[in-house]
Amino acid sequence: MYNTHSQVWQECVPIMIHLKSPLALEFAGFWRRFGAFIIDNIIISIISSAFVPVHWFEIPVFWNIDSLSGIWWLAAPIIAFSNVLSLLAMVAYFVFFWYWRGQTPGMMIAQIKVIRVDASGVSLGNSIIRFLGLIISTLPLGLGFFWIACDRRKQGWHDKMADTVVVKLPKPPEVTAPQAT
Repeated sequence: MYNTHSQVWQECVPIMIHLKSPLALEFAGFWRRFGAFIIDNIIISIISSAFVPVHWFEIPVFWNIDSLSGIWWLAAPIIAFSNVLSLLAMVAYFVFFWYWRGQTPGMMIAQIKVIRVDASGVSLGNSIIRFLGLIISTLPLGLGFFWIACDRRKQGWHDKMADTVVVKLPKPPEVTAPQAT
C-alpha cells in the first residue's frame, strides 16, 4: 500500500520503447484509395437505403409510363426528402470518421489514413472542407480524383483544399526492451 502520491508515481515509471528504425510514411496511391472509397460507398448505400420508401418502387408499376399519372406524383416529396436524408447521412459519415479517427471504415480496411500535411490530426473544419472538395473534384468528370495518380504527394483536389494527405499505415515496428545497465 502506498502512503503518498509520489510513491505511486515512482513505481509507475513510463516504459521507454526503442524503435529499431525511424518511421517514414508513404503516400497512399490512387487504387488503394479508390478501393476504400468503393467500400465506403457500399456502406453508405446500405445506410441510405433505410431512408428510401422501397414500397413506392414496385418494378412493374414504377417503370410503366401509363401509371405515372395520379398517385405517383404524391410520392415526389417523399422521394425528395429521402434524397436529402441520404445526402446528410453521407456528409455525416465522411466528416465524422475523418474527424474522429482520420479513417472511414473503408480506409481502415485499406490500412490508410487522412492526416494534415504537418502530420497532425484532421480537424472538424478540415473534414468539412475536404468533403466539399470531394464534390468539386467530381464536377469536371472526376478529374480531381484522377489528379491523385499524377501528383507527387498523391493529393486529390479535395486534399489540396483541406491541406491533407492520405498515407499508408505502417506495419507495427519491431520494438526492443531497454537494456538494463
